[in-house]
Amino acid sequence: MNAVAGWLLWSHRMSSEFGGMTGRAFAAAARERGVPLSETEVSRAENGEGDVAIAAIAKYERVLGMSVGALSSPLRSAARLAAGAPGSDKLAALRSVPKSMEVRQEVVNDAYVRWSAGERLIASDWLRLMDAITYDRQSLLPDALAAAWIRELLDEGMRSVNAAYFPRIEALSTVAEYDRYAVHLLAAARELTAAPGSSGELEAWSVVGDIRNPAVIDVLVHQLRSVPDDKILEFAVALVMPIQRDDLSHEQAQLIAAELTRRLDHWSLGSYEPVATLAAELPFGLGGPILRRIDQVHPMSRLTGPRVDRDVSGEIATYTRAALANSWPDHPSGSVLPELLRLILSSEHFGLRHHAANLIYCSPFAAAICDAAADLAMLGDTPPARQLATYLVSRLATRENAERLRLLLKQGDRKGLIVNTLTGMAHAGILTEQDDFTPFIEDKDFRYIGIYATGITDHPDLYREIADGDAATWWRSKHGGVWA
Repeated sequence: MNAVAGWLLWSHRMSSEFGGMTGRAFAAAARERGVPLSETEVSRAENGEGDVAIAAIAKYERVLGMSVGALSSPLRSAARLAAGAPGSDKLAALRSVPKSMEVRQEVVNDAYVRWSAGERLIASDWLRLMDAITYDRQSLLPDALAAAWIRELLDEGMRSVNAAYFPRIEALSTVAEYDRYAVHLLAAARELTAAPGSSGELEAWSVVGDIRNPAVIDVLVHQLRSVPDDKILEFAVALVMPIQRDDLSHEQAQLIAAELTRRLDHWSLGSYEPVATLAAELPFGLGGPILRRIDQVHPMSRLTGPRVDRDVSGEIATYTRAALANSWPDHPSGSVLPELLRLILSSEHFGLRHHAANLIYCSPFAAAICDAAADLAMLGDTPPARQLATYLVSRLATRENAERLRLLLKQGDRKGLIVNTLTGMAHAGILTEQDDFTPFIEDKDFRYIGIYATGITDHPDLYREIADGDAATWWRSKHGGVWA
């Protein structure tokens, strides 16, 4: 994680007004702006060879005009997943507020005054607030207030987008690790995801996966048998982290494998990704046979889990060239971006692919790679290459990609491609009131994404008669996604 953190900080500086400066000049410019950054910190922060200067991350955010948590949140989240990587322990323990009780109490008091007056807290507010209450096991809050705040934060996190998303999800993952607050998080997740038509269930259950309480984990394992097929992915993302942390007993892993095997005989969904997501995390002796059975049905019905050896070097080279074309030279180590791309294109694990995509999205390279992915989504040599390119389109889209994605949406001839393109466009803020969603909402194959896209953007078509059903009603009650 040291190299990843260094790459992210370096790439943002290089793409800023400070990109042409030496480390010494950049540090001096930071101090002129009231940010006490030293040349040594710049060197340690950017070279990625030793432990990253943790305190420098917040300083980079300030100097580069970024919000609190813009860089630290995706790094903290990835570090939690890659617990054994160099530097992960320090990154995972990073907080956006000092440890001083006096300072933390000020953060809590300020948030309470603003919140009780009806002010909506933004992503950086939530991150600072949750960091303030989780430095130690002593709570700074009455239980009722903690429960109310965690519920509101999760409600917003389930429909947050981009810069609003990463700090909120990291704030939720942070409180999940504390038993005192985990009970409120689990209760909120159950309540909010049970609402008819709710969106963002995977976000809610992924942070449930960060709960460390063994009793909660055991309940999730044993409840797996009673969960309908269309809810399995929620439990899968909740159980991925406990498995990766080695928090499950062999008996619990056997229970999961037996349940997944049982479901394969009568699986009701077109995609086997929910089963594969969980099977890929199990010991190979338990998960391998499940993945092989899926591939006997349709090998393209899953992204997750090991595949027959596939050479992704050509795709990595294509995306890397696109990222670096007409740009600054690559980071001195030269390996971080290709490695993140390799994880997305060939990782067996849902979490690694997800966090690698998060880190690239939070870098200055996202738009260029998205454009290249739009090309490969149509012209890739193999079905897996095209499938994973559409995944990159959905994850990396920015406003800079508007023209290319509108063309891709018009040319797209596969359901997955159209759905992922429209998802990326919605998240990137590309869609406008002039866009007509009628064809999507009226088509049963695209109705879900049509309602989602109009919902997250609070598009006028959401309020037309054709937009009926639970999902449309839920989105209308929320008045769109959360963007700040």
